[in-house]
Amino acid sequence: MAEADLSAFRKEGETLDRLFEGRLKVLQPAKGYRFSVDALLLASFFQERPGEHILEIGPGSGIISLILALRTDTVRLIGIEIQEELADLARRNVAMNHLSDRIDIQAGDIRQMAKRFSPSSFDAIIFNPPYRRMHSGKVNPDRQKAVARH
Repeated sequence: MAEADLSAFRKEGETLDRLFEGRLKVLQPAKGYRFSVDALLLASFFQERPGEHILEIGPGSGIISLILALRTDTVRLIGIEIQEELADLARRNVAMNHLSDRIDIQAGDIRQMAKRFSPSSFDAIIFNPPYRRMHSGKVNPDRQKAVARH
C-alpha cells in the first residue's frame, strides 16, 4: 500500500510502524498507549490452530490479533476493547491491513461478555493483562496507559 493510501487511516499524533518486513502496518499514538515487546512475545508464544475462533480481551492497537491473523489465514478473531479511542485505532489497523473479514474489534466491557456471546463461542481467549493492581503504585497520568496497566 502506498504511503499516500495509508494517510486515509492515520490521524494526527499517530505513528506508523511496520513489522515483519513491512507485511504488517500498525498505527499507534505518538503519546499515550503503545504496544510493547510484551505483546510481541505473547503473540509468538500463542499457538493458534487453523479455523479457530479467538477472543482477544483488551486488544489496544490490535497488534496481537493482527499478528495471529497474519500468521494463520483461517483464524477468526474478535477483540473487545474498553477504551473507545483504542477500539477505533484497532479497527483502523485492521482495515489498513485488509483483515476486516477476519478480525472484528468491538468497544465494550469484557464483563458484559455473557450478554454478547453464547457459551463456547471461542476456541481460545488471549489477553495481555494489566500488570498492576488497581489503585496500587504510581498511576500513569496518561489515561490510556493507566487503564492498560491497572
